[in-house]
Amino acid sequence: MGAGDSLENYETLLEDHLEESLEELEKTEYSTDLGIMMAADARRVSSGEMSSDEYWGKYDDVAVSEFGEDYEQTPNPAVDRVQQTIREETAETLSCDACSLPDVAEDVDEEPSEDDHIPQWGMVIDLEKCVGCESCTTACKAENRTPPGVSYNVVMEQEHGVFPNVTRTHMPRPCLQCQNPPCVQVCPITATYKMENGITTIDYDRCFGCRYCLVACPYGARYFDFGEDYQDEFDEEGKVEVPEYGNERTFEDTTGQAMKCNYCHHRLERGEEPACVETCIGDARYMGDLADPESEVSEMASDQRAFRLKEEQGTDPNMYYLK
Repeated sequence: MGAGDSLENYETLLEDHLEESLEELEKTEYSTDLGIMMAADARRVSSGEMSSDEYWGKYDDVAVSEFGEDYEQTPNPAVDRVQQTIREETAETLSCDACSLPDVAEDVDEEPSEDDHIPQWGMVIDLEKCVGCESCTTACKAENRTPPGVSYNVVMEQEHGVFPNVTRTHMPRPCLQCQNPPCVQVCPITATYKMENGITTIDYDRCFGCRYCLVACPYGARYFDFGEDYQDEFDEEGKVEVPEYGNERTFEDTTGQAMKCNYCHHRLERGEEPACVETCIGDARYMGDLADPESEVSEMASDQRAFRLKEEQGTDPNMYYLK
C-alpha cells in the first residue's frame, strides 16, 4: 500500500457518491425525509443495532400512508436466504403481504447444478495492479448499455502529496453485493432482493422508483434511470437490446427505476466472466465462488492483504480488495 493509500482514504473516496445519492433522492415524488430515516434504520438492521421486526413495526403504518397499494399488495418485508427476518407474530400485524424471499426470487434464480451446489459469487480487486485506466468502466457501459450518467463500474481517484512527491490512489467500485444489504431492507415492495447465488438484484417490473435504496447503500453504488438515452443506439422501433433487463429496452420500460451492477449476471449464466473482469488490462479483477474454499477468489479473500470497505457497518460484502 503506497503513501496515502490507507483504508480511511479509500473509504473517503466514496463520500462524493453518497452526496450524489442524496441529490437524486431530493427529486423523488415520495417523502425525502422518510427515505432518509428508513435508509438510516436499514443500515442499523445490517449492523445488528435494530431487528427487522422493529424496523417494519416502526414503518408499517407510514409505508401504507406513503405507498398505498404498492406496499400492501407486494411481498415484504425484506427476508434473508433461509427464512423471514421477522417473526410470524410480527408478520401477522403488518399491512403488507409478508413472504419468504425464495418465493420472490423463484423465477429469477439460476437452476441448481447437478451437485446442487449454488455458487456465492464474489469479486476480488488487486489495487496494486489497478492502473486507473477505466477499461472496466468502458466495458461495463458497452455491455449493459446504461443510460447517460449511469456507470455501474467507476474508478475513483485521489491524489496525495505535493509535486514532485505525488502519489495517486485508484479504487474501482462496482456493487459490493452485500450479504446484509440495507438496500434490500429499505425497499418497501421487495423490488430489490438477494438471489441464492449471493447477487443483489432488482425486479424492474416491480420497482416504482422511490429511490430510498440509493441513500441506504453505504457505498453509493445505486443509480436512477431518468429516461435519458443515446439516441443513435436505438433501432427504427425505438428499442435497444440490454442484457440486464432480459429484453429490449424502451424508454417506457426502465424510466423511473433504480439501477445497479449485478456482476453481469447474464454472462455468469453463460459461464462467462463479467465484462469488467474480462477486459481488465492489468489483470486486477478476479471473479469466482466464495463458497468454494479452493477457488482462487476464496484464497485471495483470505490473504493478509485483503480488506473490505466499511466492515463495521455489518453489510458483509462479497467484494474484496487487496492492498
